[in-house]
Amino acid sequence: MFRCAKSGYIADVFRQAGLRNVFEKEVDSKLDAGITEVYWDFMTEVAAPVVAALSKADEATKARIKSDVFESINRKYGNGKVAIDSNALVIYGEKLRLS
Repeated sequence: MFRCAKSGYIADVFRQAGLRNVFEKEVDSKLDAGITEVYWDFMTEVAAPVVAALSKADEATKARIKSDVFESINRKYGNGKVAIDSNALVIYGEKLRLS
């Protein structure tokens, strides 16, 4: 949600909101899409920037983009399991309980 925020910005917002023990941790993972078609469906239905860009393209352009994406994914992962490296920055803190 805040992928364009300056480093440390959200942690500072948490502190200003009164949270204590605020930490940032980068978490590495894999997007286990299984097959290329599942990855394409996910990106074109959930990833807002991709959805927005494709909404402006005509059908021929969308088909060409899809073909290029499939070619790229299949070149990297072959016909096997599509598990794309990913990561997230998790920012968390504790709220003090008032008795």
